[in-house]
Amino acid sequence: MAFALAALPSIAQGLKPGFSKNEYLECLCMASHLDSLAVDPKYYSPEPKEFRKVYVAPTTGFDNRWELWQNDATGVMAIMTRATVTTFISWGANFNAAMVRAVGTVHVGADKPYDLCADSAACVHGGWVAGLMTMADDIRAKIDSAYKTGRKDFLIAGHSQGGALAYLATAMLRRAQAKGEIPSDIRFKTYTSAAPKPGDYLFALHYEAMTQPGWSYSVVNADDWVPETPLSVQRPTDFRPTNPFAHMNEALDTLGLKQRLMVKAMWNQLNKPAEREVKNWTKYLGKTLGGMIEANKPWFKQPDYVECVNYARAGSPYILMPDEEYYGKHPRVADDPFEHHQYVSYYELAVKIPE
Repeated sequence: MAFALAALPSIAQGLKPGFSKNEYLECLCMASHLDSLAVDPKYYSPEPKEFRKVYVAPTTGFDNRWELWQNDATGVMAIMTRATVTTFISWGANFNAAMVRAVGTVHVGADKPYDLCADSAACVHGGWVAGLMTMADDIRAKIDSAYKTGRKDFLIAGHSQGGALAYLATAMLRRAQAKGEIPSDIRFKTYTSAAPKPGDYLFALHYEAMTQPGWSYSVVNADDWVPETPLSVQRPTDFRPTNPFAHMNEALDTLGLKQRLMVKAMWNQLNKPAEREVKNWTKYLGKTLGGMIEANKPWFKQPDYVECVNYARAGSPYILMPDEEYYGKHPRVADDPFEHHQYVSYYELAVKIPE
Protein backbone atom coordinates (compact mmCIF):
# COMPACT_ATOMS: atom_id res chain seq x y z
CA MET A 1 0.00 0.00 0.00
CA ALA A 2 1.44 3.37 -1.00
CA PHE A 3 2.07 5.89 1.72
CA ALA A 4 0.04 8.96 0.74
CA LEU A 5 -1.48 11.63 2.98
CA ALA A 6 -4.59 13.61 2.24
CA ALA A 7 -4.44 17.38 2.44
CA LEU A 8 -4.93 18.75 5.92
CA PRO A 9 -8.30 20.37 6.60
CA SER A 10 -8.33 24.12 7.02
CA ILE A 11 -9.66 23.73 10.57
CA ALA A 12 -8.47 20.66 12.47
CA GLN A 13 -9.09 19.75 16.07
CA GLY A 14 -6.06 18.14 17.62
CA LEU A 15 -5.77 15.54 20.33
CA LYS A 16 -6.59 16.54 23.89
CA PRO A 17 -5.86 14.82 27.22
CA GLY A 18 -8.59 12.72 28.76
CA PHE A 19 -10.40 9.51 27.89
CA SER A 20 -12.52 9.74 24.74
CA LYS A 21 -15.10 7.05 24.03
CA ASN A 22 -15.02 7.86 20.33
CA GLU A 23 -11.22 7.73 20.13
CA TYR A 24 -11.10 4.38 21.88
CA LEU A 25 -13.83 2.87 19.71
CA GLU A 26 -12.04 4.03 16.57
CA CYS A 27 -8.77 2.53 17.86
CA LEU A 28 -10.51 -0.75 18.71
CA CYS A 29 -12.12 -0.92 15.28
CA MET A 30 -8.81 -0.16 13.56
CA ALA A 31 -7.09 -2.82 15.66
CA SER A 32 -9.59 -5.51 14.70
CA HIS A 33 -9.23 -4.67 10.99
CA LEU A 34 -5.47 -4.43 11.08
CA ASP A 35 -3.98 -6.99 8.70
CA SER A 36 -4.09 -10.15 10.81
CA LEU A 37 -3.63 -13.89 10.50
CA ALA A 38 -5.49 -14.84 13.65
CA VAL A 39 -8.93 -13.35 14.14
CA ASP A 40 -12.11 -15.11 13.02
CA PRO A 41 -14.30 -12.44 11.32
CA LYS A 42 -17.09 -13.09 13.84
CA TYR A 43 -14.83 -11.57 16.51
CA TYR A 44 -14.21 -8.33 14.61
CA SER A 45 -15.43 -4.93 15.67
CA PRO A 46 -17.14 -2.84 12.96
CA GLU A 47 -15.09 -0.89 10.46
CA PRO A 48 -13.76 2.43 11.82
CA LYS A 49 -15.95 5.39 10.87
CA GLU A 50 -13.41 8.20 10.81
CA PHE A 51 -10.03 6.67 9.95
CA ARG A 52 -8.74 5.07 6.76
CA LYS A 53 -5.64 2.96 6.29
CA VAL A 54 -2.79 4.74 4.50
CA TYR A 55 0.19 2.45 5.11
CA VAL A 56 0.74 -1.25 5.85
CA ALA A 57 4.24 -2.07 7.04
CA PRO A 58 5.98 -5.28 6.03
CA THR A 59 5.90 -8.20 8.43
CA THR A 60 9.03 -8.24 10.57
CA GLY A 61 10.52 -9.91 13.62
CA PHE A 62 8.11 -12.17 15.47
CA ASP A 63 5.46 -11.82 12.74
CA ASN A 64 5.02 -8.23 13.88
CA ARG A 65 3.23 -5.69 11.74
CA TRP A 66 2.13 -2.12 12.21
CA GLU A 67 -0.15 0.15 10.20
CA LEU A 68 -0.70 3.87 9.81
CA TRP A 69 -4.25 5.21 9.62
CA GLN A 70 -5.47 8.73 8.97
CA ASN A 71 -8.48 10.84 9.91
CA ASP A 72 -8.96 13.11 6.89
CA ALA A 73 -11.27 15.47 8.79
CA THR A 74 -8.88 16.26 11.63
CA GLY A 75 -5.45 15.28 10.36
CA VAL A 76 -4.94 12.92 13.31
CA MET A 77 -2.81 9.87 12.47
CA ALA A 78 -2.99 6.48 14.21
CA ILE A 79 -0.08 4.08 14.71
CA MET A 80 -1.59 0.62 15.18
CA THR A 81 0.44 -2.41 16.31
CA ARG A 82 -0.75 -5.92 15.56
CA ALA A 83 -1.88 -8.49 18.11
CA THR A 84 -0.59 -12.06 18.42
CA VAL A 85 -1.13 -14.20 15.33
CA THR A 86 -1.33 -17.98 15.04
CA THR A 87 2.34 -18.75 14.49
CA PHE A 88 4.98 -20.22 16.78
CA ILE A 89 7.18 -17.15 16.52
CA SER A 90 4.36 -14.74 17.42
CA TRP A 91 3.43 -16.74 20.53
CA GLY A 92 7.12 -17.23 21.18
CA ALA A 93 7.48 -13.48 21.59
CA ASN A 94 4.80 -13.54 24.30
CA PHE A 95 6.42 -16.40 26.20
CA ASN A 96 9.92 -14.95 25.86
CA ALA A 97 8.91 -13.06 29.00
CA ALA A 98 12.22 -12.83 30.83
CA MET A 99 12.95 -9.16 31.41
CA VAL A 100 15.64 -6.92 29.97
CA ARG A 101 16.70 -3.45 31.03
CA ALA A 102 14.54 -0.63 29.67
CA VAL A 103 17.64 0.96 28.15
CA GLY A 104 19.90 -1.31 26.15
CA THR A 105 20.59 -3.01 22.84
CA VAL A 106 18.84 -5.94 21.20
CA HIS A 107 20.10 -7.85 18.17
CA VAL A 108 17.37 -8.33 15.56
CA GLY A 109 19.35 -8.71 12.34
CA ALA A 110 21.59 -5.93 13.61
CA ASP A 111 22.27 -4.32 16.97
CA LYS A 112 19.40 -1.96 17.77
CA PRO A 113 19.86 0.37 20.73
CA TYR A 114 16.68 1.36 22.52
CA ASP A 115 15.68 3.76 25.29
CA LEU A 116 12.30 3.26 26.96
CA CYS A 117 12.79 4.88 30.36
CA ALA A 118 14.67 7.70 32.05
CA ASP A 119 15.82 5.21 34.70
CA SER A 120 18.01 2.50 33.16
CA ALA A 121 17.34 0.25 36.17
CA ALA A 122 13.75 -0.27 35.00
CA CYS A 123 12.93 -3.55 33.24
CA VAL A 124 10.62 -4.55 30.38
CA HIS A 125 9.43 -7.70 28.60
CA GLY A 126 12.28 -9.05 26.47
CA GLY A 127 10.27 -10.58 23.61
CA TRP A 128 8.17 -7.48 23.00
CA VAL A 129 11.18 -5.16 23.03
CA ALA A 130 12.77 -7.29 20.31
CA GLY A 131 9.55 -7.19 18.28
CA LEU A 132 9.23 -3.43 18.64
CA MET A 133 12.77 -2.82 17.50
CA THR A 134 12.13 -4.62 14.21
CA MET A 135 9.49 -1.93 13.49
CA ALA A 136 11.02 1.09 15.23
CA ASP A 137 12.96 2.64 12.34
CA ASP A 138 9.94 2.43 10.04
CA ILE A 139 7.64 3.99 12.64
CA ARG A 140 10.06 6.86 13.22
CA ALA A 141 10.47 7.43 9.48
CA LYS A 142 6.70 7.63 8.86
CA ILE A 143 6.23 10.04 11.77
CA ASP A 144 8.95 12.25 10.29
CA SER A 145 7.32 12.17 6.85
CA ALA A 146 3.89 12.96 8.28
CA TYR A 147 5.26 15.81 10.38
CA LYS A 148 6.73 17.42 7.28
CA THR A 149 3.21 17.59 5.84
CA GLY A 150 1.94 19.39 8.95
CA ARG A 151 0.69 16.47 11.03
CA LYS A 152 1.39 16.74 14.73
CA ASP A 153 -1.21 14.46 16.35
CA PHE A 154 -0.66 10.70 16.63
CA LEU A 155 -2.74 8.07 18.35
CA ILE A 156 -0.79 4.95 19.35
CA ALA A 157 -2.90 1.87 19.97
CA GLY A 158 -3.19 -1.89 19.84
CA HIS A 159 -5.13 -4.79 21.29
CA SER A 160 -3.61 -7.68 23.28
CA GLN A 161 0.04 -8.10 22.23
CA GLY A 162 -0.56 -5.03 20.08
CA GLY A 163 -1.39 -3.15 23.28
CA ALA A 164 1.86 -4.30 24.90
CA LEU A 165 3.77 -3.07 21.86
CA ALA A 166 1.82 0.20 21.98
CA TYR A 167 3.07 0.75 25.54
CA LEU A 168 6.67 0.25 24.47
CA ALA A 169 6.29 2.27 21.27
CA THR A 170 4.88 5.14 23.33
CA ALA A 171 7.79 4.95 25.76
CA MET A 172 10.29 4.87 22.86
CA LEU A 173 8.75 7.89 21.12
CA ARG A 174 8.33 9.97 24.27
CA ARG A 175 11.91 9.27 25.32
CA ALA A 176 13.11 10.30 21.87
CA GLN A 177 11.02 13.46 22.18
CA ALA A 178 12.48 14.21 25.62
CA LYS A 179 15.97 13.96 24.12
CA GLY A 180 15.13 16.34 21.26
CA GLU A 181 15.12 13.64 18.56
CA ILE A 182 11.42 14.17 17.80
CA PRO A 183 9.80 17.64 17.60
CA SER A 184 8.36 18.78 20.90
CA ASP A 185 5.08 19.96 19.35
CA ILE A 186 4.04 16.45 18.30
CA ARG A 187 1.25 15.07 20.51
CA PHE A 188 1.14 11.34 21.25
CA LYS A 189 -1.93 9.80 22.86
CA THR A 190 -2.15 6.09 23.65
CA TYR A 191 -4.93 3.55 24.08
CA THR A 192 -3.78 0.06 25.06
CA SER A 193 -6.67 -2.39 24.80
CA ALA A 194 -6.72 -5.78 26.56
CA ALA A 195 -2.97 -5.38 27.04
CA PRO A 196 -0.76 -7.54 29.25
CA LYS A 197 1.73 -5.95 31.63
CA PRO A 198 4.69 -4.42 29.74
CA GLY A 199 7.39 -4.15 32.40
CA ASP A 200 8.23 -3.84 36.06
CA TYR A 201 6.88 -1.47 38.69
CA LEU A 202 9.67 1.06 38.11
CA PHE A 203 8.96 1.15 34.38
CA ALA A 204 5.23 1.60 35.11
CA LEU A 205 5.95 4.59 37.35
CA HIS A 206 8.06 6.31 34.71
CA TYR A 207 5.61 5.45 31.93
CA GLU A 208 2.72 6.96 33.86
CA ALA A 209 4.76 10.05 34.73
CA MET A 210 5.64 10.70 31.08
CA THR A 211 2.05 10.23 29.88
CA GLN A 212 0.18 12.15 32.57
CA PRO A 213 -2.23 13.78 32.80
CA GLY A 214 -4.57 11.91 30.47
CA TRP A 215 -2.32 10.90 27.57
CA SER A 216 -2.35 7.10 27.98
CA TYR A 217 -5.21 4.75 28.88
CA SER A 218 -5.24 1.03 29.56
CA VAL A 219 -8.71 -0.30 28.69
CA VAL A 220 -9.57 -3.60 30.38
CA ASN A 221 -12.61 -5.86 30.32
CA ALA A 222 -12.94 -6.88 33.98
CA ASP A 223 -13.44 -10.54 32.94
CA ASP A 224 -10.42 -10.66 30.62
CA TRP A 225 -7.51 -12.64 32.06
CA VAL A 226 -4.85 -11.43 29.60
CA PRO A 227 -4.20 -8.10 31.42
CA GLU A 228 -3.35 -10.21 34.51
CA THR A 229 -0.32 -11.57 32.69
CA PRO A 230 2.63 -12.02 32.78
CA LEU A 231 2.90 -13.48 36.27
CA SER A 232 4.21 -11.02 38.87
CA VAL A 233 6.69 -12.04 41.56
CA GLN A 234 7.89 -9.34 43.94
CA ARG A 235 10.96 -9.91 46.10
CA PRO A 236 12.48 -7.64 48.75
CA THR A 237 15.31 -6.90 46.30
CA ASP A 238 12.71 -5.39 43.95
CA PHE A 239 11.76 -2.73 46.51
CA ARG A 240 13.12 0.79 46.36
CA PRO A 241 16.36 1.19 48.38
CA THR A 242 14.52 3.28 51.00
CA ASN A 243 12.16 0.40 51.83
CA PRO A 244 13.25 -1.34 55.07
CA PHE A 245 12.28 -4.73 53.61
CA ALA A 246 15.04 -4.32 51.03
CA HIS A 247 17.56 -4.50 53.90
CA MET A 248 15.93 -7.16 56.04
CA ASN A 249 19.05 -9.28 56.45
CA GLU A 250 21.02 -6.31 57.78
CA ALA A 251 18.18 -5.47 60.16
CA LEU A 252 18.03 -9.03 61.44
CA ASP A 253 21.72 -8.93 62.27
CA THR A 254 20.94 -6.45 65.05
CA LEU A 255 18.85 -9.05 66.94
CA GLY A 256 20.12 -11.38 69.61
CA LEU A 257 21.38 -14.79 68.48
CA LYS A 258 18.26 -16.79 69.37
CA GLN A 259 15.86 -14.25 67.89
CA ARG A 260 18.05 -13.79 64.82
CA LEU A 261 18.14 -17.51 64.01
CA MET A 262 14.41 -17.92 64.50
CA VAL A 263 13.37 -14.85 62.47
CA LYS A 264 15.91 -15.53 59.70
CA ALA A 265 14.54 -19.06 59.34
CA MET A 266 11.01 -17.66 58.89
CA TRP A 267 12.26 -14.95 56.54
CA ASN A 268 14.05 -17.48 54.36
CA GLN A 269 10.90 -19.59 54.12
CA LEU A 270 9.05 -16.53 52.84
CA ASN A 271 11.76 -15.14 50.57
CA LYS A 272 13.52 -18.12 49.00
CA PRO A 273 10.52 -19.48 47.03
CA ALA A 274 10.20 -16.12 45.26
CA GLU A 275 13.93 -16.09 44.51
CA ARG A 276 13.68 -19.58 43.00
CA GLU A 277 10.65 -18.58 40.95
CA VAL A 278 12.47 -15.59 39.48
CA LYS A 279 15.54 -17.66 38.63
CA ASN A 280 13.41 -20.35 36.96
CA TRP A 281 11.39 -17.74 35.06
CA THR A 282 14.55 -16.17 33.70
CA LYS A 283 16.06 -19.56 32.87
CA TYR A 284 13.10 -21.12 31.05
CA LEU A 285 11.31 -18.11 29.53
CA GLY A 286 14.61 -16.36 28.84
CA LYS A 287 17.57 -18.54 28.02
CA THR A 288 15.74 -21.77 27.15
CA LEU A 289 12.91 -20.30 25.07
CA GLY A 290 15.19 -17.60 23.68
CA GLY A 291 17.54 -20.35 22.53
CA MET A 292 14.68 -22.07 20.67
CA ILE A 293 13.81 -18.81 18.93
CA GLU A 294 17.45 -18.16 18.12
CA ALA A 295 17.75 -21.62 16.56
CA ASN A 296 14.73 -20.98 14.32
CA LYS A 297 15.38 -17.30 13.57
CA PRO A 298 19.12 -16.68 13.05
CA TRP A 299 18.53 -12.91 12.89
CA PHE A 300 17.70 -12.99 16.62
CA LYS A 301 20.41 -13.04 19.27
CA GLN A 302 19.45 -13.41 22.90
CA PRO A 303 19.82 -10.29 25.05
CA ASP A 304 21.19 -10.10 28.56
CA TYR A 305 18.20 -11.03 30.71
CA VAL A 306 17.61 -9.55 34.15
CA GLU A 307 16.40 -11.61 37.10
CA CYS A 308 13.18 -9.67 37.66
CA VAL A 309 9.52 -10.72 37.40
CA ASN A 310 8.03 -7.70 39.18
CA TYR A 311 5.53 -7.07 36.36
CA ALA A 312 3.05 -4.22 36.83
CA ARG A 313 0.20 -2.65 34.90
CA ALA A 314 0.88 0.74 33.33
CA GLY A 315 -1.17 3.67 32.10
CA SER A 316 -4.37 5.15 33.48
CA PRO A 317 -6.86 2.27 33.83
CA TYR A 318 -10.27 2.48 32.18
CA ILE A 319 -12.31 -0.54 33.26
CA LEU A 320 -15.18 -2.00 31.24
CA MET A 321 -17.54 -3.74 33.69
CA PRO A 322 -19.73 -6.51 32.17
CA ASP A 323 -23.48 -6.39 32.80
CA GLU A 324 -26.32 -8.89 32.47
CA GLU A 325 -26.83 -8.13 28.80
CA TYR A 326 -23.15 -8.83 28.15
CA TYR A 327 -23.25 -12.11 30.09
CA GLY A 328 -26.27 -13.14 28.03
CA LYS A 329 -23.93 -13.26 25.02
CA HIS A 330 -20.66 -14.06 26.77
CA PRO A 331 -20.93 -16.43 29.75
CA ARG A 332 -18.65 -15.54 32.62
CA VAL A 333 -17.19 -19.05 32.51
CA ALA A 334 -16.96 -19.76 28.78
CA ASP A 335 -15.61 -22.68 26.79
CA ASP A 336 -13.37 -20.32 24.84
CA PRO A 337 -10.67 -18.95 27.17
CA PHE A 338 -10.48 -15.85 24.95
CA GLU A 339 -14.22 -15.13 25.07
CA HIS A 340 -13.76 -11.97 27.13
CA HIS A 341 -10.59 -10.95 25.29
CA GLN A 342 -12.00 -10.61 21.77
CA TYR A 343 -12.44 -7.31 19.96
CA VAL A 344 -16.21 -7.75 19.82
CA SER A 345 -16.41 -8.34 23.59
CA TYR A 346 -14.61 -5.08 24.24
CA TYR A 347 -16.70 -3.27 21.61
CA GLU A 348 -20.03 -4.36 23.12
CA LEU A 349 -18.97 -2.94 26.48
CA ALA A 350 -17.31 0.21 25.13
CA VAL A 351 -20.35 1.37 23.13
CA LYS A 352 -22.19 1.62 26.47
CA ILE A 353 -19.71 4.12 27.91
CA PRO A 354 -21.67 7.32 28.71
CA GLU A 355 -20.97 10.20 26.37
